[in-house]
Amino acid sequence: MTLSSTRQALLEALILAAMLTMSASVGAGQYETFDYYVQQMIVHAAANDLLSVQTFREQLENLRRPEPGDSQQAQPFGQQAREYLVRGNLKNALAAFRQAFIADPTDSDIAGGLALTYLRLNRLQEAERLTVYALSLAPAHSAHWLTLGQIYGHRGDSQRVAGAFINAGHFTQEPPHLIEQLRQLATTDDRDAVRIGALQALQILQTLSPTMVVSPAPDEATSTTPMPKSAAVSRSQGTSEESPRQRVYRRAVALTCLIVTFQNGKTANLGSGLLVSQDGLVITNNHVIEKAENLAVRCGDQESTAEVRQRSKTPDLALLATSLKVQESLMFNQTYNSDLVGLDVFVIGNPYGLEGTFSTGIISGLREIEGVRYIQISAPVSPGNSGGPVLLRDGTVIGIATMGSKVGQNLNFAIAAAEVVASRFFDPARMKSQRLSSKP
Repeated sequence: MTLSSTRQALLEALILAAMLTMSASVGAGQYETFDYYVQQMIVHAAANDLLSVQTFREQLENLRRPEPGDSQQAQPFGQQAREYLVRGNLKNALAAFRQAFIADPTDSDIAGGLALTYLRLNRLQEAERLTVYALSLAPAHSAHWLTLGQIYGHRGDSQRVAGAFINAGHFTQEPPHLIEQLRQLATTDDRDAVRIGALQALQILQTLSPTMVVSPAPDEATSTTPMPKSAAVSRSQGTSEESPRQRVYRRAVALTCLIVTFQNGKTANLGSGLLVSQDGLVITNNHVIEKAENLAVRCGDQESTAEVRQRSKTPDLALLATSLKVQESLMFNQTYNSDLVGLDVFVIGNPYGLEGTFSTGIISGLREIEGVRYIQISAPVSPGNSGGPVLLRDGTVIGIATMGSKVGQNLNFAIAAAEVVASRFFDPARMKSQRLSSKP
């Protein structure tokens, strides 16, 4: 064993000894106890049950605390470690945080900094254990929850990511800064679970405190804005005149479905669909459901299991039979010519599971790809939007959202409604709806 590896092993042993010393003072199996309360806080945060979150937080705070270490010795190492971390010098940051932690293992900031360093080094097991331990010392420390969420993101667990991020937002002392951090994670992180969890957290935090999540500026016409049903109702009731966007949203949202697929008893995929008949037929993309063992749909306030009635790879379509009953359905608009280019379009769907998300844009072009006619649109389309309706101002469906380009901006595509009808995949005579008025 080399001198450097010997020193490494010694440092690891000292950190372990510090943890064991702490554990001995509060009882055996203490980490499992900490983790139990932390996981309960995550589960209840994801369920939007903040009363239970507070209850488990109080129980965690009431656990016996270890005796504090030597904070005067620890602080210089901690400060040095933070400076290294800011500069991206992870090796030196790790060494300094270890020294600080050995001096005082009861400082939650030091434990959390060491956990964050382990996370950036992709040493997830150490990162998770230290973050849970840091939260046992400071359950309302927002930064620790943010770190824990990112750790779960590395492991692909979007539900725990969301719960941890919601707790970060619930406990933060700087809401605008935390929201900006979540937005950054939702748009730039390279892990799907982190992006999904951040988006779900933003949606729940907005329902808890609408002022916490700042709405897009009025000119951000192509931004994606999750619109909970309660918000839609209050807007329509609070104004005497609805805008064209609001009329389209109010008409179509209850006829747009969340599709959940299952494999091996677990959720495998999320997508969107549209109700196209009064007896509950739903159209979506084939790629949304092609690997599903079981299917469920939720359209507005109704839920049902679903069975595949028909499917096609070209065009990418699937027809589902459900037990849903509606008075009216969405209706296809079979127009497909250059007059469409430049018209406003509206997309409703469930990107990353965010139900009823409403986005706007324009028709950018008409494309034929491998013999299938598409509508190119500038409205945002994300994973989970697939299979959802693309609508014109009159409420008719001009296309079915299918794919987006990962390069460039706002290069998104919908299978043209004219293509769906021409393929004889579905008889449009079964649709029942009336066009919305064309008033501005």
